[in-house]
Amino acid sequence: GYDFAFWNQRCVDYRPIYVTRWVGWSFAIPTLNFMNLYPIMDDETALTVLARLFPQQANSWAYCWACCLGCIIPDPWMGWFLITLGCVAYIVVIVDEAVLVCDRLLTTSQPFLKGYSIIVKECIFIIYTCIYLCGLWGFASSYACQRFYTVSD
Repeated sequence: GYDFAFWNQRCVDYRPIYVTRWVGWSFAIPTLNFMNLYPIMDDETALTVLARLFPQQANSWAYCWACCLGCIIPDPWMGWFLITLGCVAYIVVIVDEAVLVCDRLLTTSQPFLKGYSIIVKECIFIIYTCIYLCGLWGFASSYACQRFYTVSD
């Protein structure tokens, strides 16, 4: 994924943004959310679960692209607005997921295993978001962020 490379306009150092990676994330994250939450709705059909999770998946897609565009457009005010909008959309996804889990977890089979899986995924996503923001705010270099992503992936 080295096509469509742009310089990140929000970083204090030079960090390339590869749009093809963001395309991949905009499909991978909603798919991961579906795969992670479908097991707690084990008494529903896949189509019913997909309909319930569609707003969450749309928000996931939107926060990927808001953060991507926020990094590559030259206007700093609009860039930071889009990044903030992306983070708010991410918080909405977390809240919706928490509501769904609280509603469904105790009625599903193997609640401990399924709940643990969701907690681990959310912790990892929150840590990724913090590293992403630390890189943008200049608290971590681009090299340190990329090294973290490489080790944790």
